[in-house]
Amino acid sequence: MNYFEELRNLGVNVEAGLERVMDDEPFYEMMLSMFIDTVNDNPVELADFDADDFEVLIGRVHTLKGLTGNLEMTPLFTGYVQALELLRMNNPKEALKEYERLLPVQEAIIDCIKRHMSNE
Repeated sequence: MNYFEELRNLGVNVEAGLERVMDDEPFYEMMLSMFIDTVNDNPVELADFDADDFEVLIGRVHTLKGLTGNLEMTPLFTGYVQALELLRMNNPKEALKEYERLLPVQEAIIDCIKRHMSNE
């Protein structure tokens, strides 16, 4: 299975993502690899949802929401939108549930990206 087909199977709208970058596949692939860096640079830990102050967590979730939207990672974008809204409504328990739902998909997408990066 090729890279983009595998991403499609994980819920990524590759065509819309490519359209955002004027069908520049190498640039889109570079942005996909940047997604991994952004996740690493903006870690969201389960314990963060138990904090007294959610400002840092809200900032990180907002960053990941934006990037997943730009890359058309639909299941992640939808989950981050929900988690962000719940955090802003001061409902961290429900936000945590939403994050836990998106986490396996995010891990699968990251694994896919890493596998294909190492094949280049």
